[in-house]
Amino acid sequence: MMDQAGTGWRERPQEIWIGVLGLGIALAPTHTKIAGGAWLLVCLAGLLLFFRKPAVQGDERAAASKAWLIACAVAAALATITYLIWPGGPDTLHAEFRLLLAAAATQQLVRHLPAAERWRALTLPAVALACVAALGKVAVTPDRLFLPSNALPWSVSITFLLCLLLPELFGGCVSPARRKWYGLALLAGLGAILMSQSRGAFAVLIWIAWLAATGWRAAHPGVRLRHVALGGTVVAALFVSSAWLSSDPLRLRMGWNEVATAQAQGNYNTSLGARLYLWSLAWRSIQASPWIGVGGRDRLAQIKAAGTELPDLQRAQLALVRNVGHVHNQYLHAAMDGGLIGLASTLAVLAGLCAAAWRLRRFDPVASRQMQGVLFMHATAGLTNVNMAHNYYAIMLSLAVTLILVGAGRKSGDRAPFV
Repeated sequence: MMDQAGTGWRERPQEIWIGVLGLGIALAPTHTKIAGGAWLLVCLAGLLLFFRKPAVQGDERAAASKAWLIACAVAAALATITYLIWPGGPDTLHAEFRLLLAAAATQQLVRHLPAAERWRALTLPAVALACVAALGKVAVTPDRLFLPSNALPWSVSITFLLCLLLPELFGGCVSPARRKWYGLALLAGLGAILMSQSRGAFAVLIWIAWLAATGWRAAHPGVRLRHVALGGTVVAALFVSSAWLSSDPLRLRMGWNEVATAQAQGNYNTSLGARLYLWSLAWRSIQASPWIGVGGRDRLAQIKAAGTELPDLQRAQLALVRNVGHVHNQYLHAAMDGGLIGLASTLAVLAGLCAAAWRLRRFDPVASRQMQGVLFMHATAGLTNVNMAHNYYAIMLSLAVTLILVGAGRKSGDRAPFV
């Protein structure tokens, strides 16, 4: 048996594989190919285990992973339909299939690998190291444009790591020493996200504040709710006040000015200004073809032609818009490319995360909270970017869900999680 004390590593091939996977996860924030290698390890393991008799015929973990697998299959099928309608169309087709392959592998992993507590013991330290690696990567990178993948999907991927650690920190059975280490790792990951200046990933602060408030309130039931709300308001005010610092470290003041400039002067040559124009462009296109969209080629043609019929001054104010490839909103992008079919594909992934979180809630509230965090970040980050157009993002989302599902199942005697 793998869990017996004194057993050599050569007699524990599964744990050797988990160790290699953990190394890949720990270094995933530093390079896209390392993250891809970890994802490939998951897929290859699932393929090999498919031909073996499962150790567990069916349990609650398997039911949750099956819900995720079905959702990914539906998303991939719908994305394929949009591709058949509009050949060369959806930018996210590879992402859906990456999710599907990892989901199929996860279904096999939960039926063959060690018990959930052993999986967590081997993989959560790797997640903590990944947070530290993310901080190191952003610290040595001279410009956010040179981070692995695009800065926004990269930073949202780091939020997934926080979503895995934070519920374990509050609700799991963690030793005091490891709790301190996880806390430091969380601060490192949060620092990496803030230093990346990716405003679309800042929603993780809402999730952290919510978990911290609910966890603290559960530990102090005598404290009134208005006191918790007051504390949250103070924290939010301190965060927003960074916009008044001369350096504007989180680019909040810059974002406000970009929106104001776009609305007042019609100058869309800024990050948020371009988004405003692209969202309007996508909405008009969706209204013209709501059922099957216009396809990726026409979407790209519309973007490249933005303002070309206008006078020189107005045309120049849309120069940045013409240099992008998508509309910087996952939902509008999917609906513009594939109509309701494309939008349904995007929503299927959200439905899968939601279904998995609900099933996990029945037997492992901590794992359910982890999945809820990933769901929250995936849903909110898609409002300002098409993250699924980046394969790195799909890989990190796959790995996060795999870590949650395989590690689900609280051991008897675990500390009662907050609700």
